[in-house]
Amino acid sequence: MTLDLDELVHGWDCPPGELQARVAVGRDGQELLQVRVDLGLMQMFPAGRPDGQRYHGLASTQEYVAHELRVGGQALAAADWQELHRELLQLNYRRLACAHLAEEAFHADDAAGARRWLAQALADIDACLAHVQLLARHDADAHGCSPLRPTLVFDRARLSAQLRIVEERFEEAIEEAETGAGALESLLTELGFDQELRDEDPGVRYLRDLGRKLRLEYGVAQTLRERLDEAIEKEDFEGASEIRDEMRRRATGRGDEAKA
Repeated sequence: MTLDLDELVHGWDCPPGELQARVAVGRDGQELLQVRVDLGLMQMFPAGRPDGQRYHGLASTQEYVAHELRVGGQALAAADWQELHRELLQLNYRRLACAHLAEEAFHADDAAGARRWLAQALADIDACLAHVQLLARHDADAHGCSPLRPTLVFDRARLSAQLRIVEERFEEAIEEAETGAGALESLLTELGFDQELRDEDPGVRYLRDLGRKLRLEYGVAQTLRERLDEAIEKEDFEGASEIRDEMRRRATGRGDEAKA
């Protein structure tokens, strides 16, 4: 038996600075994610804690640290915060891998695969943000994780819009892009960016452009939510009621599709 990883990654090239991902099956039949980086290979579980382990009997370090902080935090040690940071790094790699798999599925017209990996990437983004928030309570610099927040907020909006497109919920895709642009701009304000830097931020510009392109591509002048806001502003309560009924019908239809 050889321990040379070249045999595992032969023919699976990865340009420097990029990431590739694929699904594999372990000896026990469980699905695994393999993540190819320029210097080698990582393997993780596709859901739950990436390494498949528990921490002090709980599903994740984040869950343990959050619990301890709720009860006073006396039991927390430096090792717990280090483990929280390590878990964050693993989750961040996995959200990148899931986004890569979603992109591949999207281009292959595999709607089910795209939905699956987009949903997992979004769950990991939310988990990463929760980790960063906890780390900031321990250390104002959050072990260098603060710069990750704008990337996560941007990617959450981008992938949420993509998920809505896959689900053919085009008005909601527009809302995800435009709301995400506002959320990212607010975060940049919090981080001390002035108006000029916020206006020039590539993430904010991308999301605003995405919203405009989706409106043109799908012929959406106003989303239902925008029509509802306008009806309320004009005190057109009958029209607002009709729009709410339509929103409920759409939500019910999506729920029925999910059950099918």
